[in-house]
Amino acid sequence: MDFPQTKRRVSGLTLVLLLGITAPVLAGGAGPRSSERHLTLQFGPVSAQATLSLPAGAAKAPLVLLIAGTGPEDQNGSYSVSAGQVVQGSLGALAQHLSQAGFAVMRFDKRYAAGTFQPQTAQAAFTEYGKLGMTDLLADARTALNAAKQQPRVDASKVFIYGWSEGSVIASSLALETNASGLIVQGPVVDSFADSFANQFERVGLAYLQPYSKDGKIDLEGVLAALYGNGSGLAKTEASLLLSLESTPQKPMLSTLLDTNKDGLIDLKAEALPQIRQFYQQFTPQSPMYAPATTLPTLGELAPRLKLPVLIMQGENDGNIDPAAAKRLNDALGAAGNADHTFKLYAGLGHSLGLSPAITQDTFAPMQSGPMNDMAAWLTQRSR
Repeated sequence: MDFPQTKRRVSGLTLVLLLGITAPVLAGGAGPRSSERHLTLQFGPVSAQATLSLPAGAAKAPLVLLIAGTGPEDQNGSYSVSAGQVVQGSLGALAQHLSQAGFAVMRFDKRYAAGTFQPQTAQAAFTEYGKLGMTDLLADARTALNAAKQQPRVDASKVFIYGWSEGSVIASSLALETNASGLIVQGPVVDSFADSFANQFERVGLAYLQPYSKDGKIDLEGVLAALYGNGSGLAKTEASLLLSLESTPQKPMLSTLLDTNKDGLIDLKAEALPQIRQFYQQFTPQSPMYAPATTLPTLGELAPRLKLPVLIMQGENDGNIDPAAAKRLNDALGAAGNADHTFKLYAGLGHSLGLSPAITQDTFAPMQSGPMNDMAAWLTQRSR
């Protein structure tokens, strides 16, 4: 779950937070040419762009719907961060790879995503996105799927749904309601959202902050050093949790909420961890995205109902999702009687299934070709 780009400051802590135009493209840099059909979809009050990548030839092709991760990501899985910087995603490359393998692949901008890439509209777009619930995102994915199924050369009888990170939650619910032919989840959200957020601090935050602490305790100087250290965006966001809400670049301050004994130090395990865990438990029900009435069940909850073929893809050095959670999902599917579930664990890869030297340095590098090949092979076997 790529939480870093949507975290926000709350109570002294930082919370994670179409007209069809067809143009030829060369998929994967080699092999037969495929084409892209550009569509405009209506998501609630706004329109969003989508792309259907079609394989070469005239025959109908099985459909794969790609659902991006947390936050207002575009159809390629890219997202905007502070100072106008953009983290590039891999869904465009994945779509081309799968279309070259013989699949029709639909991907789409999430609601309000386009506005976040323009300085003049970014603030308003992020604000509107923050009002959405997970049920809104499911409705948008449903709209994208229905639009794709109506397109020429799409075999609507063979539909596979892929979800990355938070998108795995949406993909699973959509796969169940549409009786999909198969489900692919990458870096899946298995535990509750509150537990997943807290687990990020426990796994990534503590590992990253340890070298900047002494005997497990960190002072303001250590926190500031960590913020400028050699860590991923998530690792530095976890470090920022230790700053006060009133902290500014000109006047940084340690969180007095976490420094419970007021000694100018934060004990990472004894003070920070339990309070951060409690904070997430209290906050998530108040967020539209995670409130009981507008959220969706995570994969741990849905596992007993997932009887369709499931492919779980997990990077061993994923900083956002604990590989142990993905393994538990695979075990839960087996225990529930799912006869076709596959677990792929990739050494040296992170949340994006790109290269990641460590969980504290998982920077969403471009997806490697190995996982793409595995995905294509799995889909081919189940679409015959």
